[in-house]
Amino acid sequence: MSAKFSNTGIEDPLLEFDGGVAAIDIMTLNRAARAVAALGFEPQLPTVADVAMPPVFDSLCVIEVEPGLHVRVTIDTKKMTWALDSDEVHRHDFTDYTGKDRYGVLVNGRPLAAVNGIATTNVPAKLVDGRPLMMWFAEVPRRTLDETGYYGLFSLAKSLADGFTDWREFDDVVIPAQQIKWERRMNELLPANPALIGGVTQRVWVALDESGVRVKAATMIYTGGVAGQPVIKRHTFGADHPVVMWLTEPGSTIPFAVVATTADTWLDPGRAASFEESAFSD
Repeated sequence: MSAKFSNTGIEDPLLEFDGGVAAIDIMTLNRAARAVAALGFEPQLPTVADVAMPPVFDSLCVIEVEPGLHVRVTIDTKKMTWALDSDEVHRHDFTDYTGKDRYGVLVNGRPLAAVNGIATTNVPAKLVDGRPLMMWFAEVPRRTLDETGYYGLFSLAKSLADGFTDWREFDDVVIPAQQIKWERRMNELLPANPALIGGVTQRVWVALDESGVRVKAATMIYTGGVAGQPVIKRHTFGADHPVVMWLTEPGSTIPFAVVATTADTWLDPGRAASFEESAFSD
């Protein structure tokens, strides 16, 4: 059996922010569905989930099949360091779009583009073995996010990475420090899979500060029976709008773990991000 990809019977629910976070990971969802298909089922996912996993993320992918035909697929970058000189990344507090002071990370000399009017940048990171990944950030108006579904969030992230061409180098950018633990039941998949899927859950964890970033995403499937260019030289992500972030592999624009965040979830000045296993476990 194989997974099939069709939008028939699958709606894209609008984002619902839980503690200031809404997220989607297509990579682990795709691989979990394929693992379920290998057990003899034929799960259906929306067409946006029909992606080829880039090699680095494929190597990080862990598939577990537990008793009761519970499939869990996890990708965990572990703690990555920024692929920059240490004097190019600093702690720097900022004022968010609600007027509250937040813990931020200032990165020197980054490219910034207004892709369809959305300020977008990226910061290079590297795995513990030195392989490179790219962390993306986009400042997206809340009204846009309120009109966006979860699968639409993935498509938005990919379109911003695809459209990142006409960029300018800024002296620095500021991004919010993060400590995220988030979960959602993907109930929109159940009507199209009444005999196959007893439930689908996604979890996402993120820790980000001036020392680096760690991103982890997991999908569990329980089978059931049979604007114009900015003119300033510093851009502070989060000063005007919520922030969407995701990872890509060099040479690919397929996003891993697209996470939309509002100011409600950003760290206050004086707080510290944790990269320990205890902060990245269920």
